[in-house]
Parts: sequence; structure tokens; C-alpha cells
Amino acid sequence: MSEGDASLGARLHQRRKELGRTMREVAKDSGLTVGFISQIERDISRPSLSSLYAIARALDTSVDRFLSQAPERAHRQVTHSAARPRFSLGASKPVYEFLEPGFDEARLNACITHVPPGFASEVMRHEGEDFVYLIAGIMIYTVDGVAYRLQAGDTLHFNSTLPHTSRNPGDEVATELWVGTMRLFADKPHSSSPPSGPRPIAPEETTP
Repeated sequence: MSEGDASLGARLHQRRKELGRTMREVAKDSGLTVGFISQIERDISRPSLSSLYAIARALDTSVDRFLSQAPERAHRQVTHSAARPRFSLGASKPVYEFLEPGFDEARLNACITHVPPGFASEVMRHEGEDFVYLIAGIMIYTVDGVAYRLQAGDTLHFNSTLPHTSRNPGDEVATELWVGTMRLFADKPHSSSPPSGPRPIAPEETTP
């Protein structure tokens, strides 16, 4: 099976083996658990885009390497809704609209996420700041153990070094605008070099 035909889990497994790294090492560097890394490689679980970024950093590459079709990068100052490509990491997972940075070396990155009913993310933790504006629906964000219930029009701004999760408790798709300092994609598509910036924070302990 070629890399183009491989599943997300298979691509991650292949890259990890290329580097000669263990799942425990990848888990430690990405701030995720060994069990979750194993589930992703076996295509049992799908990571959020944030967690995939953390894994890509741990594997010294970019998110693009693990997507069947990475979003285009042209540094457009304006993006039009009808022209924006959408992508997902799984059939029942959130659908993402990548909002391109308007210029080279931009510090802010943005993404519109359509979150299906019942979806709950894994625990995430990374350097930087996150700002969320809820466009539609209901979402519950838990940051460092404190739950925040947001409805359309509400916002949340927090230090993303704190452990955080998100969940859609409603019956309809929720749509959020995320803006943060975490650089999701490399400047050049399919680059083998990792995005610039600090690595995600590893937990003090990893759970097998």
C-alpha cells in the first residue's frame, strides 16, 4: 500500500518506525498517552487537529504528511467561504476549514471547525493561547478542570498550556472559530520539516 493510500494510523506508524521511535517516546513528546497513540495507529481512535499537530511535532514533521489532501497555502489576506477547502480526520469527526495566514511569519492561526453532535475531544495541552468564538450551537469547554458552557455568540480565551477538552452536548452541529498561536501547518505543503515554534508540553506521566 502506497503512502497516498495509507490510513492516518498507518502513516503515523510508518513515520514513527522510520525514526526508530517508540510509542512511549512519541506519547511523552506529544503530551498524549501511550494508549491513545496506539489507538490512533490502529485506526481505532482519531485525534483532534490539535493532537495531530502535537504528534507531528514529536515525529519531526508537519501535519500535512498525515492528511490525504493538505490545505493549500497561498498566504491570502482574504478567503471566501465558497472557495475554502474542508477536511476531516474521520467520518464522524469535526470538519475543519483552514483559514490561511495572510502573510509569511504570521503569529496568529485560525480555523473554523464544525463539531458533530456528541463529539468529545481528548485532553489537549500545548504552548500558546487559544481564543474561541462560537458561531452556532452549544459547546462545553473544560479548561484546567473548570467547565464553560458556550452558546452562539459566546467567546472563550485561555492559556493553552492548561489541560483542556471540548464537547458538543447538543443535537446539532456546533460551529466554532478558533484563533491561536499554535502553528498547525508548515508554510510549504508536504514539508518534512516540523512547523516552527515550541513543542507541545509533555505530561509528567503517561498512561499506558
